[in-house]
Amino acid sequence: MDGKYAEATSEATKMLGPDPQVYQPLGDLKLEFDESHDTYDKESYHRQLDLDTAMTDVNYTIGDVSYLRQAFTSYPHQVFAMRIAGSASGSVSFSVTMDSQLMVGKEVVGSKYITMKGQCPSDGNAAQVESSSKSSANQGMEFVAVLQVEVFGGTGKLHIDNQTLRVHQADYVVLYVAASSSFDGPFKDPSLSDKEPTSLAFSTLEKIKGLSYDDLLTAHLADYQPLFQRVSLRLGNHRCIEGDEQEWDQGMVMKREGANQGNADFGVQMDNSENVDSGDKDLSSWEHIVPAEIVDSKRVETEIRASGGMDEGASLHKPWKERISTKDRILNYKEDEDPGLVVLLFQFGRYLLIASSRPNTFVANLQGVWNNQLHPAWRACPTLNINLEMNYWPAETCNLAECHLPLFDFLEQLAVTGAATAKVNYGLEGWVCHHNADIWAQSAPVTRDPVWALFPMSGAWICLHLWEHYTFSQDEEFLRKRAYPLFKGCATFFVDWLVEDGKGHLVTNPSTSPEHYFIAPDGQRASVSYGSTMDMAILKNLFNAVISAAKILGEDETELVSKVKASVERLLPPRTGSDGRLLEWVEEFQDPEDTHRHMSHLFGLYPGHSITPQSTPELCDAATKSILKRGEIGPGWSVAWKTALWARLWNSDHAYSMVKRMFNLISADEKEERFDGGGLYSNLFSAHPPFQIDGNFGFTAAVAEMLFQSDETNLYVLPALPLKQWRDGLVTGLRGRGAVTVGIRWIGGKLQEVTVQVEKNFSATRLLHHNSKAVTLPKSASGPQLYTYDGDLNLMRSGSLDDPNEGGRMCIIL
Repeated sequence: MDGKYAEATSEATKMLGPDPQVYQPLGDLKLEFDESHDTYDKESYHRQLDLDTAMTDVNYTIGDVSYLRQAFTSYPHQVFAMRIAGSASGSVSFSVTMDSQLMVGKEVVGSKYITMKGQCPSDGNAAQVESSSKSSANQGMEFVAVLQVEVFGGTGKLHIDNQTLRVHQADYVVLYVAASSSFDGPFKDPSLSDKEPTSLAFSTLEKIKGLSYDDLLTAHLADYQPLFQRVSLRLGNHRCIEGDEQEWDQGMVMKREGANQGNADFGVQMDNSENVDSGDKDLSSWEHIVPAEIVDSKRVETEIRASGGMDEGASLHKPWKERISTKDRILNYKEDEDPGLVVLLFQFGRYLLIASSRPNTFVANLQGVWNNQLHPAWRACPTLNINLEMNYWPAETCNLAECHLPLFDFLEQLAVTGAATAKVNYGLEGWVCHHNADIWAQSAPVTRDPVWALFPMSGAWICLHLWEHYTFSQDEEFLRKRAYPLFKGCATFFVDWLVEDGKGHLVTNPSTSPEHYFIAPDGQRASVSYGSTMDMAILKNLFNAVISAAKILGEDETELVSKVKASVERLLPPRTGSDGRLLEWVEEFQDPEDTHRHMSHLFGLYPGHSITPQSTPELCDAATKSILKRGEIGPGWSVAWKTALWARLWNSDHAYSMVKRMFNLISADEKEERFDGGGLYSNLFSAHPPFQIDGNFGFTAAVAEMLFQSDETNLYVLPALPLKQWRDGLVTGLRGRGAVTVGIRWIGGKLQEVTVQVEKNFSATRLLHHNSKAVTLPKSASGPQLYTYDGDLNLMRSGSLDDPNEGGRMCIIL
């Protein structure tokens, strides 16, 4: 408060504690083929990820034999499954084993299993991992992976060779991997755990006994596709939007060329699902195993040749070599601005969230489950000053609310440890957590520098995700039982932590703007002041959510809520500087990094709701100047954040400019941290660089914001649509606050049709907006309703979702 900011920064280092633990990889599944596979036909090699099925395919030919590897991970059965097949009987031979950087040992069990045991170090931050030659009570959790090998057809045999299984002359082979650990929650020492990883892993495999690969695949698709297929997005020309599926499908097929390009460079395909309904088919036949499009094209070729209509050697099936790799599509984007690639990256983010955050899993962290390093960048831990929250930005808007649940589980754990941190570090009731956490729910500030470590606002920020889940779902039971108890503990801490600034306002103190230094009036570099703009914005949004929730639950007369109501009115408001920009700190400090990657002071604009074009146009002008000063260049996740900010300002030109900026190809060799421009790796992973998954999730959320926005009383259709680049489009399944789902179709930049599915009755007035026009949604007491509007927002149709004549019209009618 005395303006000694450099001294405050130095003092703040005394508040810092230990580093969080590291998220580390389980291990590797290693396949080794004989020398003949070195002679594969390079033009035949194709590797892809199909987002519609969440499966990977690798196929290639050697001579007259075609080979195919397919793999998926089953959430219902908790196993990884891979099928390796050849088109000729007895053509599949290889060896397989497992390995881990944390391995204690491995052994072959019986005739078809390999068990690999490992143990984490007691401190994953150590420069050298502890020797894992034997278990020790002071080491970390134990883990086990079990590989099961099943051989089918031909004269296939399975042999044991030391710690390796060798397959000889099979028609096809199926591999299953299950894993478990001694982790038993964040509050129990894993060395004291009653969990026995080996028996748990074998138990998982026992549960799939009697099920075929196709049975597991059917269950996998039945679990995955209802989530993934909730949202459909098409951007393209008029024919595509009107339903020319052939052009759409061709535009969405992507591949990765070359067999030796590294595991990170897979291709992606959207609309080429395999039909897994086996019926009466021979399950061992090659035609059942390969993708249907290849089988069908070859069958048609045979029929045409038999009738004399095709020359020998000609093919209907488009060769893989003629399809454009994902890498090349990224390189071409600056020239062709392919809208299909935008769709792909949008849906890739949804796929990644489904793949890394399901009920009863850990949260999607900095690199997610795709981290392959023992000492990854920033420990691959949840970073709570933007990255973890950004991971969950698309959860509600993009119709994946179930994927949000692990974040709430994690927050409940943080609230337990955070209560101790509140008492020990601040002498206060309630709970608080800071900028880094881990699987042990660390809530205290980490070590080294307060510029990142001293950020006690993260718990309040994540509490707003609870409120978002309620506003989208209108689930009052969730609000009462899960959200509001956390609200109360968080608000209890902050109403008591706020202090007077001597000018009639309440402020946080000490305070930082995440990871951003300033130059104090005395010329010294510092990071700690009081009342940063981000702090104030988070608390304004939190306190308003607490007040609204209390009113809904009938608790708005309690002492705590009275304190919150009194505090929210006195929070230091956002202010502008001499150049018209929104101030980031309590004073107009000199900014040595005015192109800084973090956009923290714009929290109220996005993801918050306290700065809007309708209610605070002056602050929107200040926000515009702030974003322009920051510039477009930044890490992938920063580019995504700026895209969302421009979308909230309804500025389609700048929003699209940031979309285009994202398609900047970063070499896989660029692993060092830098801030001068991120983009995408060739497999569409977001590049800081290095790899950070938050940019993928942020991009998906930002594109959704460009197409549809909502608050508790308004729905905005196409608020930031790039008219030139996305002239025609169709999106269905996006969610809005108030338990609504929308479908939107436009052609030539003009809205054609909007459907609004209202799932719960509402008493407040709800407005549907497009451009300058707004209409009031009808109120109904007769249950869920479906309303269809034309491009001028004239109501064309309405009806109950319980009406069988209307129930089928959940999406846009083409």
